[in-house]
Amino acid sequence: MPHLRILDGPLKSLFEHGLTQSPTLRELADKVEAAPILVFVEGDIRMSERLGARLQFVTSVDGVRYVRVDINCTLAPRRQIALLAHELQHALEIAERPDIVDIEAMESMYEDIGFQSFENGRHRSFETRAAIDVQETVDRELGGRASRAPATY
Repeated sequence: MPHLRILDGPLKSLFEHGLTQSPTLRELADKVEAAPILVFVEGDIRMSERLGARLQFVTSVDGVRYVRVDINCTLAPRRQIALLAHELQHALEIAERPDIVDIEAMESMYEDIGFQSFENGRHRSFETRAAIDVQETVDRELGGRASRAPATY
């Protein structure tokens, strides 16, 4: 069974197109497939444009972490692919640390390796330089070509 599971048809088509254009995205996908993590990806039309994408820790079972990634599917295709790469980098950051078994451990890790980017009293978001760099690299590698990906509905 694949470790990276894109549940949204149009987003899966964009991802597959992105794999043909971006060596960095291919490398991320290969690393996720070899890591002790399952990544479920869905498109979200209700997500704030400011947010763009997010990764949520779901659970950990027998050393395998489960995370969910939501991508704002109203954004330009190139941006969706770059944001997916960004979130895959975060998934790998989690996968590399066997001590990440719950949300609290994940937040603690991000306090150590990253910086807090948002807090509303109930929820905190974190960012890492590595994820930002991956997003920028994939965006450059796509060079605008992702917008010509075939749509699958």
